[in-house]
Amino acid sequence: MICVATVLIFLVFWGKLPSDVPIHFDSNGNVNSVLPKTAVVFGTPAICAILNVFSGFALMKKNEERTFMYYLIPVISIIVAVVILVLAL
Repeated sequence: MICVATVLIFLVFWGKLPSDVPIHFDSNGNVNSVLPKTAVVFGTPAICAILNVFSGFALMKKNEERTFMYYLIPVISIIVAVVILVLAL
């Protein structure tokens, strides 16, 4: 559910995002890699959701009792979304 929030965060800023979103910068701060807006808005949350499913199964297999471990990937996905937005806008 938290991964869906990442999509919503991106959709709120859809109109402000450039058509090519910078995703990588060199040591001088120059953009050296971009992705299309749709790939970032829908791809980033999809990758995070897939990682969340795999990590969830791995944690269940280990009988992980520390419940916060199940929320690491969703929280990281929201942080990644915010960082992308800050750098792109």
